[in-house]
Amino acid sequence: MGDPNPTRRRAVDWALTGVVALVMIGGGVAHFAAPQGFAALVPAFLPAVPVILAAGAVQMVIGIAALVPRSRHWGGLAFAALCAAYLPLHLWDFIRPDPVFAPPVAATIRCGVQGLFIWAGLALWRRTGPAAPRLAG
Repeated sequence: MGDPNPTRRRAVDWALTGVVALVMIGGGVAHFAAPQGFAALVPAFLPAVPVILAAGAVQMVIGIAALVPRSRHWGGLAFAALCAAYLPLHLWDFIRPDPVFAPPVAATIRCGVQGLFIWAGLALWRRTGPAAPRLAG
């Protein structure tokens, strides 16, 4: 079970960590720097600015958790969960009258990217959690 090549395993672990950290921290900063760019994604019945800022804060916490070895697996799991929670917002673009990502091409790509992000978060969680094989050094 697991990758018998420790160098390759370490590289994959770092790549997954980098994706999670970069997407979450970068996205979180973007939520604070330009919240108006995310307003169209927030359902009308929710207060847009507080939701956007809260999402940005959560994203930054997840990104930082991925960078810390002791919490990396939880960062991966939280990343997967958050991306799964965002998926309905992207699917909503297929039926809403004013799509944010003009369907079908842009919305389809966005949903595919969300699927890849969910996979990456779950892979990081499995690979770095308590039951994962440990590498020396």
